[in-house]
Amino acid sequence: MPGPDPQVIVGAAILRDGRLLAARRSAPSALAGGWEFPGGKVEPGETEAQALVRECEEELGVTVRRGARVGGDVRTATGAVLRVWLATLDPPDGPEPQPLQDHDALAWLPADALAGVAWLPADWPIVHALADLLVPAEPLPGGRVGGAVRVGDTVRRPAGPWTPAVHRLLQHLHDAAVPAVVDPLGFDPAGREVLRYVPGRTAGDADPVPSEFLSPSLVAEVGRWLRRFHEASSRFPRQPLPWRRGTLARSEHGVVCHNDINAQNLVLDEDGRLRCVLDWDMAAPGQPLDDVAFAAWQLGLRHGLAVDAEAVRVRALAQGYGVDPLVVLDRVAPRLRGAVRFIRRGAAEGDPGLQRLLATGIPEVTERGVEGLQRRRDALARLLTA
Repeated sequence: MPGPDPQVIVGAAILRDGRLLAARRSAPSALAGGWEFPGGKVEPGETEAQALVRECEEELGVTVRRGARVGGDVRTATGAVLRVWLATLDPPDGPEPQPLQDHDALAWLPADALAGVAWLPADWPIVHALADLLVPAEPLPGGRVGGAVRVGDTVRRPAGPWTPAVHRLLQHLHDAAVPAVVDPLGFDPAGREVLRYVPGRTAGDADPVPSEFLSPSLVAEVGRWLRRFHEASSRFPRQPLPWRRGTLARSEHGVVCHNDINAQNLVLDEDGRLRCVLDWDMAAPGQPLDDVAFAAWQLGLRHGLAVDAEAVRVRALAQGYGVDPLVVLDRVAPRLRGAVRFIRRGAAEGDPGLQRLLATGIPEVTERGVEGLQRRRDALARLLTA
């Protein structure tokens, strides 16, 4: 037999002059300090519309006019269902809302400040839906897999079956205090992953890549960051998870790799130092040297630099990581051949992002790059071992 209907909690997304009213909980203690939409439980014999008006009168001392629903039903930690509506003050020039019950502060938040507030978990999906309503999406440059847009202080990107594992990895890295890791915020009503937007300088679609993204000092910093990231990901749980490369578990002595370190996935601060590493979709369990080899290709070997300049960058990356540069060099070609096989296989299996990579000719360009690298391998080796 079906159980009883869940308790319904109504919330009011009160808008005024393009700002949203948020209320900070003061009770109960488990929720104190978290921000939410004003509202509360629907009482017996009461409609949801009546409950919304009553709760705003009790909690804020104001009357509201209810508008359209925002988002869908959200289950709370207690099993109740949260339903939120747009609302406006009635009259608009009436009393200012006050925190009268179970709240100790109110704030009118512009759209670009929504992601900076410690919302209660059940309210996050509605916040994401509101951001879509209040702020137009701004396409972000760079990246060939596609689809990233900025909405206020968040970035929305197409998600896949692998995204929950990626978010779990990102949270693990945050808990391990690994710097320059993007902050996952869940999913929006459209099913896209939501990440905190990181300001800074990016390479975008520039061709050639700006020189600051290939500087030996930055490349060495990326090497040091990779070492710290791998040390933390070597402690990631070993259970099988669905990654973009398939259902995989970290091996006993393996790590979780980023698998896509390149100039377009780096954010730099005003001093040209690494601020954040983006685009974790390709992350998966693997061997650390593969991450280092791919970074060596992307940050030193594929840009048509003179051979001595390439060697400088490979050495900087390897020394930053703490590995023999010649070992890194000789891993690049096998790593790239594996990447080509992965793109072709994933495209054939219907992965839209990998189909775009295939359509733009990335596998063929990469294969030609490997051939060129093989021709100058001995020259690079002599410079790296000098």
